[in-house]
Amino acid sequence: MTSSLDRLLAEEPRRNEAALGRTLAAARGELALKRPVRRWRAEVAWVVAASAGLGTAVALVLMAFGQLSVSFLLGRAPLLALLVITSAVCAWAGLSPRGRWLQVWGVGLALASAAALVLARVPVQAKPTLPEWLCTVSHIGVGSIPVIVAVLFLRSAVFQPLRALVVGLSAGTAGAFLGELACGQGWRHVAGYHVSAWAVVAVAALLMSRSLEPRSFAP
Repeated sequence: MTSSLDRLLAEEPRRNEAALGRTLAAARGELALKRPVRRWRAEVAWVVAASAGLGTAVALVLMAFGQLSVSFLLGRAPLLALLVITSAVCAWAGLSPRGRWLQVWGVGLALASAAALVLARVPVQAKPTLPEWLCTVSHIGVGSIPVIVAVLFLRSAVFQPLRALVVGLSAGTAGAFLGELACGQGWRHVAGYHVSAWAVVAVAALLMSRSLEPRSFAP
């Protein structure tokens, strides 16, 4: 004997055409309003351009005022190239959706670059003509522009401390670039006043990124 419950279970489910139509319309509306996929490669290019572009602008200004010679620039070219590479790797690691391990490598490369700046420094002048802390202030000031650009891009993804730190290291290369062009002090000065400014910019990126609400929680 078939019960009423068995008959109900055996029946084919009825389609509610009106509810189905409303669901499809809502889904299409969400797709129409959906934000485009984050173009993180373009963001990487902007961060690197902001850092390296500032360094290039500083070099051109110093050359225009006779404060920088071509021979001096060529002598520092390997270190300057290292800074540009560091900026690119760190920006790529921090803004890539799947750059977790590359972020660790980016921090390591930044530390190696900072060590290279210290170890390669040979003093050009015996005594500083300006206060040493002026280098720190100027490096932080120069790095503030690319770090703002970097933090704005970081809002396109969920906050991750290591990601924000490594992008800050990318932006901080702008100040290090300036130090290689405009400062002739010895390795102690570079370690105490140049590298510290680089670290301040990186930590600033971390704190700023943490305090801002992300626009997206994408990886």
